[in-house]
Amino acid sequence: MPLYGTLDITQDLKRLPTLPNLDTESWALPKAEMLQLLMEVPRAATERLLPKAMHPALPSYVSLAVTKYSDSPVGPFNLAMLRLGSRAGAHPRGFMLGAVASSDAAAKELRGRWGFPVESGEVKFLRRHDRVMGTVTTNGKIILDCALVDPQPVSGTDVQYINWVTAANAPLDGQTQPTLIQVDPKYTFHKAERGKPQVSTFDAAAWNADGVALADPIVGTCCTVDTDLPRIRFVMDPLKPVFQGTRRIRESRADE
Repeated sequence: MPLYGTLDITQDLKRLPTLPNLDTESWALPKAEMLQLLMEVPRAATERLLPKAMHPALPSYVSLAVTKYSDSPVGPFNLAMLRLGSRAGAHPRGFMLGAVASSDAAAKELRGRWGFPVESGEVKFLRRHDRVMGTVTTNGKIILDCALVDPQPVSGTDVQYINWVTAANAPLDGQTQPTLIQVDPKYTFHKAERGKPQVSTFDAAAWNADGVALADPIVGTCCTVDTDLPRIRFVMDPLKPVFQGTRRIRESRADE
């Protein structure tokens, strides 16, 4: 019997970002520096955070990501995200729990174009000779302090970034309603490093993950990539299994 999340996003509509349409233009984001740390978490604390349409990952894990975008349509900004490891059918996905952008303009566009659960705050991405560090501060409080320790060069083919899913209110069939949106960036690697994840501060409640405690580290990477935020191609009914509730908005990335 397959396992499913237990979150019903239709019960808290005011919390969800609202998109005016599903036809946002794509963003090209060259030479982004992406720090990503995968950490195991207890499964008992995660199923209630995952929509009913999706399956929990086994073992349960979260992805902590801090990215420096040096060039974007709204100027340079840094973005931190917490994503919960999951599956949409057979496909691995990262369900967005919370995000913080370093500029108000970036936060506004990310919420309104792709439905990211993002607020503005202070997001720092720092590189030292022996580590890459990320810190996030909101309302004067540090909610994340993490690092990739002793990074070593690897091939970009050794790094896997999975697609994201976010929950938002969006217009479908003439009615704005809660839906799950797939965000599937592409990546061209310029540099890739692997190292040991280290997290000294993690405020779960501030990331909409109340009760989640980080356990053992899995893997950490830091990569320089040409990436994007693409046009929306797929949305999913939040209450139905994805093989029943997935809807194609446009045929392919070529439609961009």
